[in-house]
Amino acid sequence: MSAVTVELPEVATRSQVAHYTQTSVPTLARWATEGTGPKVTKLGLRAVRYRREDVLAWLQQMAEAGDR
Repeated sequence: MSAVTVELPEVATRSQVAHYTQTSVPTLARWATEGTGPKVTKLGLRAVRYRREDVLAWLQQMAEAGDR
């Protein structure tokens, strides 16, 4: 069985990031409120987006913290 590679767009929705990181949308929303997840970019009053570089940097930080 082969693994499916998930591409993360340059600017991603919360749903796309949830799929990429294998977490749920509510978890990402909670992390955004707590300030513990990937950096969020707000567009207007409601639209939440994540820049790919911010998500990848956050994942790298989590990996490095786990190595300690």
